[in-house]
Amino acid sequence: MKRTVPVLCMSVMAMLATPVMALDVGDKAPPLSIIKWVKGKPVSFPKDFGKKLYLVEFWATWCPPCKVSVPLLSRLQNKHRKDLTIIGISAPDDGGNTVAAIERFTKQQGDDMDFTVAIDDRNKTTNDYLVAARVSGIPHSFLVGKDGRIIWHGSPLDPELLDIVPNILSGKYDVDVAIRERKLQTDISRRFQDISMDYQRGKISRAWDGLISVLKLDPSHEEAMDVLMQLYVSETRDRKAFRSFVSGHIASYRENSAAMKTLARILCSNMDITMRAPDLAIEAARAAYMATDKKDPIAIALYALASYQIGDLNRAITLQKEAISALGSDEDQSLVDALAFYEQCKQLLNGTS
Repeated sequence: MKRTVPVLCMSVMAMLATPVMALDVGDKAPPLSIIKWVKGKPVSFPKDFGKKLYLVEFWATWCPPCKVSVPLLSRLQNKHRKDLTIIGISAPDDGGNTVAAIERFTKQQGDDMDFTVAIDDRNKTTNDYLVAARVSGIPHSFLVGKDGRIIWHGSPLDPELLDIVPNILSGKYDVDVAIRERKLQTDISRRFQDISMDYQRGKISRAWDGLISVLKLDPSHEEAMDVLMQLYVSETRDRKAFRSFVSGHIASYRENSAAMKTLARILCSNMDITMRAPDLAIEAARAAYMATDKKDPIAIALYALASYQIGDLNRAITLQKEAISALGSDEDQSLVDALAFYEQCKQLLNGTS
């Protein structure tokens, strides 16, 4: 019999949209198997490691986003020509991306395609990079550091790439931290696959334990906390177990502002009033407020919301004003609207409106 909690299933499946990687950040970049260098000087891995940063980009003549990426990559290449070599690799296929088509396209682009262009040798490089990383679409790029490790990979259209390259070159980008973070997210993605399978098989206790294991790896993981809340409300309804987890989470991570903001937000947004834990919500919100030195408008607004939910309108109004003030010159209409709501509630309570 199939389980029928669509919201929970959708939340879990959304997490599984992140592919589990085999080749990933931190791994050595595989060799390049090239049948022809159409433009630019040949590059050899691992022989040329240490000379520059390399961006290995996969594209095809029939791919519209690939065409959009060409001028962007050219600008990136021209800006960092001394320190970066971009290699656009295309694999011939039966869809019109022939050797002749690749050469013709490159020639037509001229200076607008101002980076190295190469033709894959019988899909060897494509297999070693895209297939190994379980990437299903192009364009897709792999940024390779001077030590030969993959630093980042993703779409060349991702604005993050424009920040990462100069930060690496200026020494502001901590590659080891990035690698640990990426591996953490890969581990979490794998755990979510197990959680999804356990849930579909009716193994709710194992799914619960899996979510808690994710939150031990990343205490501020919003999706894990959200799914745990849904599991509590729709399946276990085990107040004792839920309260025990939340209390322990606060005790362990009350100095972690991101973790406390996530927890407070999830607790305050529980739509099932009968299953709420307002005392824990206010405790988490206050911990977030203190962990951010009372200066983070989001943490302050969460503390205001938690105060409102336990009926402390005076504190809610005071805190909401603090949140608006903490924004400085920035504006957030939602904070202003929330303040107006709290003030209206107070007027109604006092019988003045």
